[in-house]
Amino acid sequence: MQAKYYIYRNLRTGGFSIKYRGRVVDRMHKFTAMDISFSISESRRQRVIREKRKNVHAFVVAERYKGTISKDFGVDKLKKITYNPYNANYFTCEGKEINTAQEVVFYDGKCYLIE
Repeated sequence: MQAKYYIYRNLRTGGFSIKYRGRVVDRMHKFTAMDISFSISESRRQRVIREKRKNVHAFVVAERYKGTISKDFGVDKLKKITYNPYNANYFTCEGKEINTAQEVVFYDGKCYLIE
């Protein structure tokens, strides 16, 4: 079984941190990731709700990622993927639950679905 990349928003840098086999291997602001699933630790989410303090508990899990954006996606025209631990225990895209995606782009602290 191949290890996966766990991507999460880094609140200190405004970008994203990328973990591989439990270690942060990269920090980026603009990149794409492919073969995506979304993962949330429910116990850590409950801790966020209980303590009203942020902690890393939600990840975009990717099979691979590309450190450069090779084309202009026009992120203003893409669908934004969001997550709010106080509202739901899943990621959303245009108000609907999203569990998987073929490709997403990370751009300046936000995540967008590429269709």
